[in-house]
Amino acid sequence: MDLNLRDNLIAALTTEDNEITPVGSFPATCMIELMEKEGVSWPKGHTDAQDMATIAASAYEHVGLESMVLPFDLCFEADALGCEIALTDHDNSSSTTHCPFTIDDFEADPEYIHNARFPALVEATNILHEKYDDKDVPIVGAMSGPLTVLGQCLGIEGVLKDINTKVNVVEDALDEVNIALIEQIELYNELEMDAIVLYEPNGAPELLAPPLYKQLLNPLHEELTETSDIPMVLHICGDSLPQAENMLSTGYQGISVADDVDINEAQAVRQRLGSDTVVCGNISVTDTLFMKSPEDVKEEVKVALEKDVGVLLPACMIAPLSPSENIKAMVQARNEFFGI
Repeated sequence: MDLNLRDNLIAALTTEDNEITPVGSFPATCMIELMEKEGVSWPKGHTDAQDMATIAASAYEHVGLESMVLPFDLCFEADALGCEIALTDHDNSSSTTHCPFTIDDFEADPEYIHNARFPALVEATNILHEKYDDKDVPIVGAMSGPLTVLGQCLGIEGVLKDINTKVNVVEDALDEVNIALIEQIELYNELEMDAIVLYEPNGAPELLAPPLYKQLLNPLHEELTETSDIPMVLHICGDSLPQAENMLSTGYQGISVADDVDINEAQAVRQRLGSDTVVCGNISVTDTLFMKSPEDVKEEVKVALEKDVGVLLPACMIAPLSPSENIKAMVQARNEFFGI
């Protein structure tokens, strides 16, 4: 079967008239085994456009996942906002070592989308377009959400304390972050990316109670989805079910849930709300994809497909040392399920 991967993903997230469930590579796929095959490594993969494009494409080239995702770390935005960032040489993680501002004087940089690694991201995206547009492989732009960016800059513990003591100041800082994120989405529109995955791990219910999420984050997320010309998927780590009503109510075309969430329970919330947002996920990255056998992967994929998952995805970022055979098994199981 000749499957147009780009059209299939967009249809799954927008019209739901796709016949085959896509198998995506987001939140992110940065596997050491695949990077070694391509001769690329960290931290250069974060900063060099060609290496960035190679890493993004490796999940499609070597294990058959049906998207290419970039950039790769949660501090990408903090870097462009002026923080000092430490990039590791063993995986795609990063951390903030110094922030030049406080919650009280936070201000978006007008040069945000020209700073730090944005030029490399633009060049890498153009490389992917040149090489893969005729193969119809979708490019997915990754980014962090407002509370996650603010937490990466200032430390989420301090931000959460400030919410309790000076919430108006936090709201002003979040508004400034969103100014930058809106510019980032506009850039992704201009780059003709095919979808966006937005990470908001700091919106997990154990960190931010659902009523506070609704008050602080829902208006900001609505601004972001209204800016986008392309489908957006919201990912929150862990047991995000208590946050599902918020996630499904802010204009995203998809929500990505972890294996802590039963797809059926998330679907039930969606049906109760009458939401058009599709539920995506949720093959375990810490257990099944990392530690179990391809047959175990196939069984978990079958369960997710039987629960009518909208896009089949890893539950979170795939562990860098995960075996490629297990990732291939996701695609194989989907193909077997649909008889292709």
